[in-house]
Amino acid sequence: MRKVIFESAVSVDGFIEGPNGEFDWWNFYDGYYNALAFLSRFDTIFYGRKAYERFGAADKTEELPEGQRQFLEAVRYMRKYVFSRAKKHVAGNAMVVSDNIEAEVNRIREEDGRSIWFCGGAEIFRTFADLDLIDEYVLTIHPVVLRSGKPLFDGIKKPLNLELLDKRNLNSGVVKLHYRPQSRIDNFYV
Repeated sequence: MRKVIFESAVSVDGFIEGPNGEFDWWNFYDGYYNALAFLSRFDTIFYGRKAYERFGAADKTEELPEGQRQFLEAVRYMRKYVFSRAKKHVAGNAMVVSDNIEAEVNRIREEDGRSIWFCGGAEIFRTFADLDLIDEYVLTIHPVVLRSGKPLFDGIKKPLNLELLDKRNLNSGVVKLHYRPQSRIDNFYV
């Protein structure tokens, strides 16, 4: 069964976006953000509708810095699913999932392939966390306190018990934390 891996940049105080939706506080300048190496683990991406519209459906990459361009070019050809109750169709090459989220995610996980990158947003993250559909959490904690914005864990209905698998301190001050939910650990030993 393929893994669903949630990976996100987070401020020290737990926000994934600034107060106006900005990401200018992300710090990937120490070599961590190698687009091709990162994406080589995945062949499928899960998005919330807003995250897809912001990142997944990008058409013009020519004017972007090299790292961002490589990333978006690689993402362009990956299989994408957009989770949305509001829309039945989206621009680009993504398939929309609007009903039976748990069954559909489990069906996709049963398909052959590499791991699935769950890239967000915050609303669909809460749904996935509450349904226990995330196999691993990778949080890159950036050395900034935003004081407001979009919190990652706001609204989750039940506690998440996580086991730390790995921790890396990057030269930029970013700390990469890799967790597995307790439910996956319990099932691993059965």
